[in-house]
Amino acid sequence: RIANLNADIMVRSFLLLLAFAFFTAQGAKFGETVLAANAVLMNFFMISGFFLDGMATAAEQIVGRAIGAHHRDGFWRGIRLTLLWNSLMALALFGVFWLFGQALIDLITTLEPVREEAYRWLIFAAATAITGVVAFQMDGVYIGATWSREMSVMMILSFAAYLAVWWLLRDSGNMGLWLALHSFLIFRGITLSARLPGNARRAFGS
Repeated sequence: RIANLNADIMVRSFLLLLAFAFFTAQGAKFGETVLAANAVLMNFFMISGFFLDGMATAAEQIVGRAIGAHHRDGFWRGIRLTLLWNSLMALALFGVFWLFGQALIDLITTLEPVREEAYRWLIFAAATAITGVVAFQMDGVYIGATWSREMSVMMILSFAAYLAVWWLLRDSGNMGLWLALHSFLIFRGITLSARLPGNARRAFGS
């Protein structure tokens, strides 16, 4: 069971890395300036991930303990609280990036064309904290509950949706690429959340 859990997490992590690699590869087609600007802005997403992943780790511990103790109320209370704090954190991160994003971009790069290009897409990078909040939290919930197989399956479906949205918006340039990334994050959150009640019923026997 532990081997299967690790294998499913590996599938999830591999597709996550593949999604970012695809984002970089497609961004390169729009020229060096766009590629560099996207690389600068992805730092904002990574910083958001560090904060949101901390609450996802808390969700892992709370959910795992609640399921082990067969404590249904503790399970749902833990999910509500971690979602609340993660959402507040995501809104705070969005606010910081939106208000101080240009100054942060200026710290990361001194190339004026790259700065100007990054300013154009700043809102898309800042919003990843909000669109990714449920996906991060659900990752913690599913790992803590050892529902890894469904997590990896939902990741495969979300990655397919990501590619489909990119293909539909491929003529929209860098905007289409960013929207595809947001759809990937949103779709992961939605699919995992949709499976949560059924998984909880099976875990608690009703």
